[in-house]
Amino acid sequence: MVPTAVIPRTLGHTSGPAFDGAMLDTDGTTWVEHLTLDECWQRLGDTPVGRIGVLVDSAPEIYPVNHAVDGHTIVFRTERGQKIRGLDRSPSVCFEVDGYDAHERTGWSVLVKGRARQVTSVEEERRLLGLDLRYWGVGPKPLWVRLEPTDVTGRRIHPADQP
Repeated sequence: MVPTAVIPRTLGHTSGPAFDGAMLDTDGTTWVEHLTLDECWQRLGDTPVGRIGVLVDSAPEIYPVNHAVDGHTIVFRTERGQKIRGLDRSPSVCFEVDGYDAHERTGWSVLVKGRARQVTSVEEERRLLGLDLRYWGVGPKPLWVRLEPTDVTGRRIHPADQP
């Protein structure tokens, strides 16, 4: 499939081809649909749990986090530990949300790549408290982290006989 447009690498936009919902026939029975940027952000906002990939001591680690969308950034709360130590040393991260139905053989995923930073402004933290972010973990999560995307991409897979 030939991309319909190329979007330049900018905050909150995909740097690769924009497929505008075009579909690829993978094996005659399965279609992969590339989600638009708006669809990606909608799914990021609608899905309360995602996974952040962080380098810790030169090894990748993946952590589930409750998150919220703030503009075209992603924020989450955490505590001191491996995740923050990894982010401090290597702020380049990836973040993913997804969903699937094994019975129907359908699924989707959104992948965000970018840089994470700890929120240090008290004013910014106060504003973030107004977001609809409910974390499921036990114990206090005093630290806020903001992921500023450089790439946002998404896909949906479904049987060829389903729209």
